[in-house]
Amino acid sequence: MIPTAAAPAGASRLKLIARLVLGGASAIFVVVACVRLAGQWQSGKAALDWSWAAAAALPLLLGSFVVAFGWKLVLERMVGHRVPLGPSLVLHFESQLARYTPGKVGMPLVRMAGAARLGVPASTAGYSVLIESMSMIAAGGIVGFALLVGTLGASGNVLSAFGTLGVVALAGFTFAGIVLTLVDRRYLTGAVLRLMKAEGSGPLVPWRGALAHAVYWLTWAVHGYLAARAVGIGSTPALHGSGFYIVAPIAGILALATPSGIGVREAVLSMGLAPLVGPAPAVATAIVSRAISIVVDLCVWAFGRFILR
Repeated sequence: MIPTAAAPAGASRLKLIARLVLGGASAIFVVVACVRLAGQWQSGKAALDWSWAAAAALPLLLGSFVVAFGWKLVLERMVGHRVPLGPSLVLHFESQLARYTPGKVGMPLVRMAGAARLGVPASTAGYSVLIESMSMIAAGGIVGFALLVGTLGASGNVLSAFGTLGVVALAGFTFAGIVLTLVDRRYLTGAVLRLMKAEGSGPLVPWRGALAHAVYWLTWAVHGYLAARAVGIGSTPALHGSGFYIVAPIAGILALATPSGIGVREAVLSMGLAPLVGPAPAVATAIVSRAISIVVDLCVWAFGRFILR
């Protein structure tokens, strides 16, 4: 028989192994993605302004903290009590890097592995990925389309960039996100609540969490404007195309099979921007945006891992 004291030690070893494997897979994918991005860069058709590129990283850095705080609010609403700020930020930063694993399976696994540090059930931490994603898609869909309509006076080729099926999926997730923010959980089935171990009351997503997600997407719009300027796109078309830097990452979230939505996000962004700025600058800014977001994810993970923790 295995001694009872060995169980926690064995579980800790399994969690450590899982985190090392997921972290290694994420790091490998990041390196591969960077190599591929470098190979796609067309230096003869686009020049990079490093000052604009550095500026484009700042909104994403801010957004990383905003979305992590939004997840803390969602998790607190799900479990019905407060969770510590520092450890919740660190765990979210780690799980964000884990989305670079194939199928994004690393995100819920990392959160489940670190749930004990927050004093929440592992299943609740895992399901928080789904609740958070629905709220983020809902907030991003509303903010992104509103920005495109406000700057372009129309949907601005969103249908052609997303595809009919993608727009339908976006609408469905947006509806679900709004329901999670406005409808009390007592109207959900008891089986769902027991599965999630959601012990609190009220809607599963607090309005402050939804607001944090909306602010997070606005940081992506600012990043998009600055990233477009970094490849020489003028101020007006950069502003008009900023909404695509919101809908394109949402497409990446919906593409569950691709690590961090790589390829999907760039395709949607390029197709949306091409009518405004031309194909070469559109592809260039998509590559620059992805490269900057990878660097920011690594920096935020390192900050949480080696400083906050």
